[in-house]
Amino acid sequence: MRPIRRLSALIEPPQDGFVCSSGFVVLEPQRVTPEVLLTYLRLPLICELMDLHTSASMYPAISESDLLNLPFAPPDQRTADAVKDSVVRSRAAKARAAALLDAAKRAVEIAIEQDEAAALRFLDAAKA
Repeated sequence: MRPIRRLSALIEPPQDGFVCSSGFVVLEPQRVTPEVLLTYLRLPLICELMDLHTSASMYPAISESDLLNLPFAPPDQRTADAVKDSVVRSRAAKARAAALLDAAKRAVEIAIEQDEAAALRFLDAAKA
């Protein structure tokens, strides 16, 4: 984990078993949802606190033991639900934006290969 760069991510089921850099720690949240843990790990104050525990200069990372010793107070259920909902909606919006960008790229190809009307029909179908 490189705290100052706020690099953290949720591991999705299709990624189970993937290999990653030794610079990362895989955490399985016990008392909160993964979305709440992700948000906590990206808080600027927490990133600064983690940065105080980093070692090395070329590839600064925090050890798993230092990471697990950080203070953590789970939020109340209402706040946790709101955080989870925000993260889920944000990830869905990002996925939708990526799909629309891919559709727009394909529409440009269709406009070049066929015509603009065909490209617009393709885009209308992609929006649905």
